[in-house]
Amino acid sequence: MPDEARGQAEVLIPSAWLLPNLSLDAVRALQRGDTTSDLEKGDLRLAGVEVLIARNWVKEEFWPRIQDAVHKGYAAEKTYTFMRAHGDRRGSRRPKK
Repeated sequence: MPDEARGQAEVLIPSAWLLPNLSLDAVRALQRGDTTSDLEKGDLRLAGVEVLIARNWVKEEFWPRIQDAVHKGYAAEKTYTFMRAHGDRRGSRRPKK
């Protein structure tokens, strides 16, 4: 459904940012049931209404830039140990006043 696709966050973390031996099972264990998780050519792609990225998946020098990996949606919350990305639920942005 187009409305569901619009409301999804998409995160693509390049392989250079990821720690070696990252298990796709470990990634999927933190996600909601409707989130898709794939490792394509070493890059980690996550898509869903809410996507969770754990700091221990990412090399230390790239954690400060992890918001740059969000391709759709927005970084809703970032702490020392994780970042949560949400899909954009509105069809369009409201104009600023």
